[in-house]
Amino acid sequence: IALLGFDLFSENREMWKRPYRAMNVFGIAAIFPFILAAVLHNWMHVLLLADAMVALLITILGLFKFSMILYLRRDFKRLIDKFRLLMSNEAEQGEEYAEILNAANKQDQRMCTLFRTCFLLAWALNSVLPFVRMGLSYWLAGHAEPELPFPCLFPWNIHIIRNYVLSFIWSAFASTGVVLPAVSLDTIFCSFTSNLCAFFKIAQYKVVRFKGGSLKESQATLNKVFALYQTSLDMCNDLNQCYQPIICAQFFISSLQLCMLGYLFSITFAQTEGVYYASFIATIIIQAYIYCYCGENLKTESASFEWAIYDSPWHESLGAGGASTSICRSLLISMMRAHRGFRITGYFFEANMEAFSSIVRTAMSYI
Repeated sequence: IALLGFDLFSENREMWKRPYRAMNVFGIAAIFPFILAAVLHNWMHVLLLADAMVALLITILGLFKFSMILYLRRDFKRLIDKFRLLMSNEAEQGEEYAEILNAANKQDQRMCTLFRTCFLLAWALNSVLPFVRMGLSYWLAGHAEPELPFPCLFPWNIHIIRNYVLSFIWSAFASTGVVLPAVSLDTIFCSFTSNLCAFFKIAQYKVVRFKGGSLKESQATLNKVFALYQTSLDMCNDLNQCYQPIICAQFFISSLQLCMLGYLFSITFAQTEGVYYASFIATIIIQAYIYCYCGENLKTESASFEWAIYDSPWHESLGAGGASTSICRSLLISMMRAHRGFRITGYFFEANMEAFSSIVRTAMSYI
């Protein structure tokens, strides 16, 4: 997200310190009318229309995600401050808690690296494909029409070399304005959910070992564990409030893209473009997988607190008077709450592995 000029770790209120770094996003906003013109121009040609519609949906999603970064940057800053404070507090309480947090961050880094690699690969293929198309066309027919990374209808003649070079550079540069906001928002989501899962694991670890030297000490330990669990749930709710419109837009637009890309891939399966469309389909599926995988993990870890309570030495507090009754009652109430877990939603659907499998089945049916 720093490549877009944002500094979410800044201590002052102005976090968009270098707006000039978002020139690629402004470039995609400027090229959007020409992509829309290509859609309208190819309205009666199904293959060209599908190709232009995919580009149009990509630009819409990229611009939407960038606008959400602008809108939510202060909310992200507040969430980051909460996370850093809670992480430092938990890490100071013992090496085992620091290890849980470190393991979660290492897993998050692996996921984010895979995600960034897939997106950069798709961007590279998108930039190289026009030259491959023109080369094959010239080799087979002795003539090549100028191709661009995005299907655009410009008011100038791109058959003139100077106009084509400038149009290609503008289009390739603008395509990074789609990649950066998507990678930024999605990796931030992955980081948030990984740390939330770590907090839930710490709460599970603590509740299994809540027994102290006395019932009063055990109750005090439990109160701290329940406070950690509740704080984690509150941060889950804050994260879900931020990402609900993003997840909804992501899944809706991804579904439309998969419809069109599935059609394009079935047509160009034996051609060079088939490799590009296959990688594009894989990138969209991986993007949906990030949200579904993180949502599934968060639901599982938050609900696992119920089983951690069951595995705790709650039975050793039975029959010890009013204090034991208070402990058992608080454990029972906590189990009832933990049974529901927490669900990341996109307003009217839940982001989990069931939703991801439905997306993959649908995409395969188009192919």
